[in-house]
Amino acid sequence: MLTQEKKIGLKLWIQITLLALVMPVAGAFTGWYYSLLVAETGNPLYSAILGAVIGIIIDVVCYYKNLFSLVFYKMPIPVVMFFIFSELASFFVGRLAAMAIGCCGGALGVLIVWVLIVPNPFYTVRKRVLILVYIFLSLIMLGLMQGVPVSNFLLGILAGNYFSLRYVDSVMSRARLRRNLWAVTIMAATILLLSELIFVWLIWQDSVNILNYLYDVFGIRFSKLHLMLMIDVFGVLSVVIQLFITYTSAIVMYRYRSYKSSISPQSAD
Repeated sequence: MLTQEKKIGLKLWIQITLLALVMPVAGAFTGWYYSLLVAETGNPLYSAILGAVIGIIIDVVCYYKNLFSLVFYKMPIPVVMFFIFSELASFFVGRLAAMAIGCCGGALGVLIVWVLIVPNPFYTVRKRVLILVYIFLSLIMLGLMQGVPVSNFLLGILAGNYFSLRYVDSVMSRARLRRNLWAVTIMAATILLLSELIFVWLIWQDSVNILNYLYDVFGIRFSKLHLMLMIDVFGVLSVVIQLFITYTSAIVMYRYRSYKSSISPQSAD
């Protein structure tokens, strides 16, 4: 016979397991989408498997507080600067020289992190800084998908995970916690909406080619009105999904971490 505490633990374990499945499944879809529709090269099945593996790795990163801070707060700037410097250099020099210049860019990124990021701990930093970090990650995701915000809603899981890590040991009132939760949720949805406005602008600029592509794929001649209606439906659904995922992931992770802390305070460090 399960005790009440064990029933709660089992329920939370089931919820956190279902939530953990979102990243691999979404990663598989993103890999398939990127290979088939964006890159138009490679094996979609291989890309889907790779995406699922990356999703599992992100799940592991999300579980550990210090690792989560390292990967999503300190690493993005050096990594992005490495790719920017190496890509720009590749237009003027050979591959090895471009890689060397990319490493210099990455080193500059590490210096920026050391001067600006390290003095501001991830879990006590001001919220305006967090918004900038979230926008930065959203732009990276948008760039990887060539302007299509097909996977940006997954960042809501990261936002929910951050909420649980930041406030799990907090002594603030439930009312204030709930206000912070809604602030995180609305912030994620708003930034997704802004990403979709960029997507709409890109679609409108290239609408003729996109309509021709849809005709080649589906054999149906869509009009610009049909295209905009489809984009509107996609936009509304994705914002609703963003709200649901961010709010749910924050609640589930917060309750799970609170439960773990009650039986083992150091379990997620």
